[in-house]
Amino acid sequence: MFPVRNIDRRLSVLRSSFRRGLLLVGGFVMGAAFLGSNLMAAEKRARVLVDSFAETDYLQAKETDEGLLPETYHLVQGKLIGGYINDRSLNKVPFLEVAQNLAQQLRSRNYYPAQAKEEGDLLIIVNWGITQIQADFDELFPTDDEDVATEEDAESDAFLDGAPGSVLEEGGYSYREQSNAALIGFDRALRRRDLGTQDQFELQEMLQNERYFMILSAFDWQLLRKTGEKKLLWSTRFSLDAVKQGFDEAHFALSRGAANYFGTNLDGKLGKVNTHVGPGEVETGELKVIETVEEP
Repeated sequence: MFPVRNIDRRLSVLRSSFRRGLLLVGGFVMGAAFLGSNLMAAEKRARVLVDSFAETDYLQAKETDEGLLPETYHLVQGKLIGGYINDRSLNKVPFLEVAQNLAQQLRSRNYYPAQAKEEGDLLIIVNWGITQIQADFDELFPTDDEDVATEEDAESDAFLDGAPGSVLEEGGYSYREQSNAALIGFDRALRRRDLGTQDQFELQEMLQNERYFMILSAFDWQLLRKTGEKKLLWSTRFSLDAVKQGFDEAHFALSRGAANYFGTNLDGKLGKVNTHVGPGEVETGELKVIETVEEP
């Protein structure tokens, strides 16, 4: 059974800080938009790659004829996953800052923070870090068969289907590349038998370099709270190149680039979105998928 009582403290801390933080974020957004094109000229650009999955029944209920169904959630800190390099920027960013920025972007898909522990539709677990992981994949995401009584148990199911092994092994990918592909959502695209040589080369090259990533795994909170059953409703994985920037700036671009995909199902496609690095919501127009890799 999922130890629901263990997350009570985290939920209460986030609720009390969340409302204050959202006001601060909102004020900054207004300031950033006011600066206009001069700020844009000085900003670095980033390309965010997104893989997203959602259950069919959930998706049908979420996307109605009247628009997106409003839902509430609890945001819970998962795991910070470090790579081979000592990236101090990963430890410099508190989870509350990550949560505040995610909350701003989740609103674009009609997701809002729940006001009480007993309320809420979703429990969203957030994992983040950098690829080139050193630890064994099974140690990072233990299965339910192991005797692990931690609040991170819930997100393990989101990774088991993409765990390295038979998926990419026959394609000649190293175990490290397989692990990174499973973490950031490249594995589904690389399963394509008709994947073009250029696309395959580009994705494999990305797997050989450090990439910042975030993973949101959304579970049915009421079912989990009442019965202990861990039902994954949707999961979104997104990443960008970690070269010449820190996570303290990159996490804003990550959340912004993935905003339109939370709670969606890309059916094996890999969305690629251009955005800017750093905070602020400068008026740049609607985010647009400029390229996709389709799964047959």
